[in-house]
Amino acid sequence: MEKMVRHPNLLFVFSDQQRYSALGANGNNVIHTPTLDSLAASGMTCDNMFSNHPLCSPYRAMLLSGQYAWQNLVIDNEYRLRRDVPTLPGTLRDNGYHTGQVGTWHLGMGPYNEKDRYGLDYLATNYPSPVPNMHGGYYNSNYYENELGPIHYEGWTPKIETDLAIKFMEGHLDTQFGNPFALFVSWRPPHWPYADYPEEYAMYNPADVDLPGNVPEQMADFARKEIADYYGCCSGLDAQMARLLKALNRLGLSENTIVCYTSDHGDHLSSHGYGKPRDSWMHPSMRASKATPYEESIHVPFIVRWPGATPAGTRSDAFFGAIDLMPTLLGACGVPLPEGLQGRDVSSVWRGENTPADTELTPGASESVYLQNMAHGWPNRDAWVGRWRGVRTEHWTYARWYGNEDGPWLFDRKNDPLEMINLVESSESRPVVEEMEERLHRWMKATHDPFEYGRRGPRGFLDLGQLFADPEKYPGWGTA
Repeated sequence: MEKMVRHPNLLFVFSDQQRYSALGANGNNVIHTPTLDSLAASGMTCDNMFSNHPLCSPYRAMLLSGQYAWQNLVIDNEYRLRRDVPTLPGTLRDNGYHTGQVGTWHLGMGPYNEKDRYGLDYLATNYPSPVPNMHGGYYNSNYYENELGPIHYEGWTPKIETDLAIKFMEGHLDTQFGNPFALFVSWRPPHWPYADYPEEYAMYNPADVDLPGNVPEQMADFARKEIADYYGCCSGLDAQMARLLKALNRLGLSENTIVCYTSDHGDHLSSHGYGKPRDSWMHPSMRASKATPYEESIHVPFIVRWPGATPAGTRSDAFFGAIDLMPTLLGACGVPLPEGLQGRDVSSVWRGENTPADTELTPGASESVYLQNMAHGWPNRDAWVGRWRGVRTEHWTYARWYGNEDGPWLFDRKNDPLEMINLVESSESRPVVEEMEERLHRWMKATHDPFEYGRRGPRGFLDLGQLFADPEKYPGWGTA
């Protein structure tokens, strides 16, 4: 008789705009994140996890599809994910999983019928304002739950969403006992507005903030205040993470549930002089809290606890990115991978084993990640940080812009971790530039990236046939 495979449950939690350094387990001695630090102590901390496309919707589309933006067509915020590709929740559901997501969706507005949920049995989300610079706060919000809504909930949105996530797990045991579940929880903080969090987490004195040396002196006082509030958001999320883990224990689910915690991208928080999209007094190219090749933007925390598989209290320096999450999560869950994925399964790393070997589709992936930004952050924004491609290794960050809008950049991560000295014009660095350019071209070729040769529309974006997620509500926003 064939032995029945018991698939683990999956709880995948991610915040919005939490950079790698905003976690006690990653060496931050100011921030208070005891739950996540404890999770790291019982699991694995991955020190080289990066957001390949450090922007909200492109990251989420990459998580769902396992494809880069030129394949899944979400080149920017608010574009529609292709409906003809396998998705992470859809593949899990096809293999017996009960699937849900609670929190930020960022891939179209509700109501959400079957085709708009991309394989999710349950989707509960409040929609950020589609008007740039007008994001609402994090209290008393309206939600769509699949086709139902808007439904008004009172309170801090991460707490509301944690309540809904726990309700999903409880309902799963009531209605689908014996089947595994996959639940994705996507909290909006610590994305700005930073100060919109419960008073009990306002525990940080700006004077105690260890300000990075790449924050301009003129912005130092302002940056300390922002970072203090940013940390308050992170501590508030840590408390909600504690509620999720307690619910797993109470429901008897902990021992067969893979738990992951990460973020979609980082946040500059004034490093290198960057502001926010609403800062109209700044040049448009500097109104960016993310979407650059800088460390603050691309480097994100990642913790995984996989009972019986992940060695407790370990750290991994293996390189992987958002593009690898779909194949890795499927691999960890014992689910066959569909065709068309552009990342690789690194679940062996989570088991404390060797990093998988590179392939023709992932050249140099064991020691680098491929990075990009394809558009302006919002479909109707006039200008932003530009269209670029880059490669990050342990030693170097290299990036090049389409049309030479900026850069190229070459930063020596070992000797200049704050990335303040661009070495690209240095004659001594010429061999490194050539090596990194060769790496970049290998990634472009392997991923079929049309960055250099693809047809472009009147706004300079690659014209791939992409569609705006809600064109009938916002006509004219989806042009290339």
